[in-house]
Amino acid sequence: MRRGAARIHDTRPFVRAASARGGASFWRDPLLSDAFLSRRVPLAGRIRLIHAPSGDYAFSRYTNGRGFRHFRRLCGAVLRPDSVSFDIGANIGLTALIAADVTTRGRIYAIEAAPRNFAALSRNVYEHGASIIRPIHCAVGAQEGSVPFFDNSTFGYVVAEADMAASRGTPVPLRTLDNLVAERGLERLDFIKMDIEGFEEEALNGATATLARFDPVVMLEFNSWCQIASYDRSPRRFLERLLDTFPELHVWRHGRLTDVRRLGVYQFLHTHLIEHHCNTDLIGCRAGERLDRLKAMQAERGLAGLRRRLGF
Repeated sequence: MRRGAARIHDTRPFVRAASARGGASFWRDPLLSDAFLSRRVPLAGRIRLIHAPSGDYAFSRYTNGRGFRHFRRLCGAVLRPDSVSFDIGANIGLTALIAADVTTRGRIYAIEAAPRNFAALSRNVYEHGASIIRPIHCAVGAQEGSVPFFDNSTFGYVVAEADMAASRGTPVPLRTLDNLVAERGLERLDFIKMDIEGFEEEALNGATATLARFDPVVMLEFNSWCQIASYDRSPRRFLERLLDTFPELHVWRHGRLTDVRRLGVYQFLHTHLIEHHCNTDLIGCRAGERLDRLKAMQAERGLAGLRRRLGF
């Protein structure tokens, strides 16, 4: 076994078990004593054997891969074969594997704080030979240290400071993105995907130098329920902070960009809370040309749809 692969297991018996049991099998991580589920699922145009904690609600309902088709389109527009990106809140690695199909010669740093998710992420990356993906086990925030993490698979989160005394969360390393970038001597950073259950503002607070130096395209989950329930924060204040940080800030929904400034703060929050059920993906950057390809793809799709409706 190669160095650094102590947590990775021999996959052959699980592949056979998956075939024999209709595409699903269970295995255990000897370091965590937890059950994991293995299933063959469609991902980025291929059928892959993917592993996840057995209690992962989202993975148990994952059937056709359609939920990632817009993310795949986004990667095709903002990434190049040699791009460098961070997947913060990488979960079990599905989004990192999709990005790796585009970034064939670059580097993807897949960061996951939840211990069980990280075990599955590491195994998925290892088994699919995605050597450009580098899993990192930590939370990302505004400072260095350690934080308790409530590990609930799909919906895990960093425990708020006010709740730490009563928390039974698992301690995990806390890193800043600025330090992670500096330690690796990166000369470029093209894309950051951030889905960390309401902790996005803390992560951005620890990434000011990185954003100023590289101006990456940032895709983040704006989840007002998590912001309020987990951290007692104002979604409106966070939105205004994002508008101050990113001259280009767009809603990314169903494969389409919608300018947040044109919507206005009031209309955005109303739509976000009522129609999007408190969960909206946003895309931001400073230089508008970074989104030119994505906007062009959207315009082409709109024109193609118009032609179909007109019978051309």
